Amino acid sequence: MAFSDKITTSLFGRRLGLQNMSTVQTGGSYGAQDYLVGPADFRVGVTTAETTSANLKSHGNSALIASSVGSSQVYTLDPPVPGVSKTIYNSTNATAYVKTKNSEVILSTVGSTQTVIALPAAGVMITLTGLTTALWATNITTASGINLTNST
Repeated sequence: MAFSDKITTSLFGRRLGLQNMSTVQTGGSYGAQDYLVGPADFRVGVTTAETTSANLKSHGNSALIASSVGSSQVYTLDPPVPGVSKTIYNSTNATAYVKTKNSEVILSTVGSTQTVIALPAAGVMITLTGLTTALWATNITTASGINLTNST
């Protein structure tokens, strides 16, 4: 998906800008490409106040830290935005369930039709990237301990 027709191209100052790189510089075969340059990193939103009564945003980082998350508590994740990543961390002592809002699919090596993430116990984290408005992608495997399923 091309975003170049949907951006503001006027950037002021010398600390942030677009750099046009040729295929010689990138090693790619797609021709010249623009890259945003300047900052050491990008700061995304972080929240530790997630609840089951409000959807998780489809961007930024969410830490599930409720003291009594149980199997009956299910978080809902808003639909993906293409090209945007979402990280979810479980710091509770119970499995946290996260389902996609409109049955958006989560693609991984575990499968390609799952709509629910089960994050077992404390310290487990998953990063999802929006491929389309109906598809999330992640690189988790069955060895990660994270379970992808279609039900809670």
